[in-house]
Amino acid sequence: MKKYTAIIAVMLALSFVFSIVAFGESGYAYGEDELSAFAPKWESIQADETVISLSVGAEAGEVRFAWLSSDGKDAGFRISENSDMTASKEIAVETDDAIDDYISNKVTVSGLEEGKTYYYSYTENGKWSEAESFKVQPEEDFTVLFVSDAQIGRSGDETLEEVLVRDTCGWNYTVEKMLGRYPDTAFAISAGDQFQSPDSITQMKAFLAPEKLRSLPIANTIGNHDDDATLYGDIFNNPNEVSELNASEAGTGYYYKYGDTLFITLNSNNTLLFDTARVIRKAVMAYPDAKWRVVTMHHNPYSAAFADGEYSEYRVLFSSLFDCFDIDLVLSGHDHLYSRTDVMLGGKKSDGEGTVYVQSSSASGSNYDPLPGTLASYTVSAFDVRVPTYTAFTFTDDAIVGKTYRTDTDEVIDEFEIADNISDSSANIFSVLFSLLKTLFTMI
Repeated sequence: MKKYTAIIAVMLALSFVFSIVAFGESGYAYGEDELSAFAPKWESIQADETVISLSVGAEAGEVRFAWLSSDGKDAGFRISENSDMTASKEIAVETDDAIDDYISNKVTVSGLEEGKTYYYSYTENGKWSEAESFKVQPEEDFTVLFVSDAQIGRSGDETLEEVLVRDTCGWNYTVEKMLGRYPDTAFAISAGDQFQSPDSITQMKAFLAPEKLRSLPIANTIGNHDDDATLYGDIFNNPNEVSELNASEAGTGYYYKYGDTLFITLNSNNTLLFDTARVIRKAVMAYPDAKWRVVTMHHNPYSAAFADGEYSEYRVLFSSLFDCFDIDLVLSGHDHLYSRTDVMLGGKKSDGEGTVYVQSSSASGSNYDPLPGTLASYTVSAFDVRVPTYTAFTFTDDAIVGKTYRTDTDEVIDEFEIADNISDSSANIFSVLFSLLKTLFTMI
């Protein structure tokens, strides 16, 4: 058996080498040794019928869970402060029909204490799982890890196992790297395109495969590749989802608060202004005194992929809303390159208040896009080397501090601070329309 496994690993490693030529837009931080060690895990990854996801809660002290089951047996969930699961508490499981006749199981655990480690177990088609653990991180001076576009299956023909294996290996490598450097991170944010195909159970299992994700909540975002199926909503248990007139099969926007920061996650595939404004307004009304306001959306209104004079509807529609609601930071992906803007307000660079837009590159190495020949004037930092990146944001009382790393060398490729911009806006539809027109006219 060991000999057979070794042969498979060598074959996958060789296919990886040849695939670099076949699909030149990919690029990984790991080498052949890492791929050979990871490849034998693929079979067990796909055999796991009930891989679980951890999502952020509505506030600190809450963690949300979701997993799929296939046999219809009653699902169970337990949580304990003891690793042997003694003195555990059973939490009610909400179930619903899911994709491909699966059942979606969801649990919300609240009242968790800062600094404590908790252990949980859940039923895997009628059998209790091995206990996993997570730690509730402090609300003061907390760190969040930001990634985007793991997009398992993007590096080539997504029906081929070697394509999926190398992308999953790349994503696993990034998770290991960033949590190795930031083991006490509060949670992670993914700006979308977790999968290449929105209905692929295989790719979903691959995205959730890294073992450290059993202990790390993620705030996932609907990307254009996640948008056209229910799988995203079946496997992620997001808090405070806001109903939308133009809601997608995947779900809607949502919001949550951690420390003194309000986080708002939008589905930017939905360009109906009313829906987007409603999500942001409900979030701001729920937490009007939050010091920082951060939006995550898949498409970047100020992507470095655009040159001066080029823009999309996302800039006109979304940036106008961000101006009105005093958004400090916008996190995006989609274009598979890293970039950061100057402070932007009304479609122009601002000397004072405004919004900084940060765009993450590929989190796995599955795909990259090139920068234009001349960067737009609003871009102050850009990186399109074919190496996965991630950004660590630390939220303090005085500033949001960002550090962006390339995963092959651990080198910091960008470092910055966003100064205090106390949010005091109570935007209404008239201010939104005024800002929209003002932004539009700056582009004509």
